[in-house]
Amino acid sequence: MAAEHTRGDMDITMQKRTFEGVMGAGVLATLITGVTILFLTLVFATDVAWFPSLVVTLIAGGAAGAALKRGAAYWASLVALTGIALIGGVLVTAFGA
Repeated sequence: MAAEHTRGDMDITMQKRTFEGVMGAGVLATLITGVTILFLTLVFATDVAWFPSLVVTLIAGGAAGAALKRGAAYWASLVALTGIALIGGVLVTAFGA
């Protein structure tokens, strides 16, 4: 059986798609984690207010997403995180913490 195998004849399209999907998910998770850590660091470890921190984080996240040519999942995640940060920031500002 092994003698019949010719190197380079195997169809690897499924393996290639799986590898690309796993790498894409890894990049997505890394960018989202990095953006979240940047925002939280600016808010809690510096004297920058939450809204300027959000703007800086959006600029950095947008630049990273554009540079790495991320798809709709990344941009949707960035919009969702922005919405959560806006709601949280408005609530804390309105009611104090």
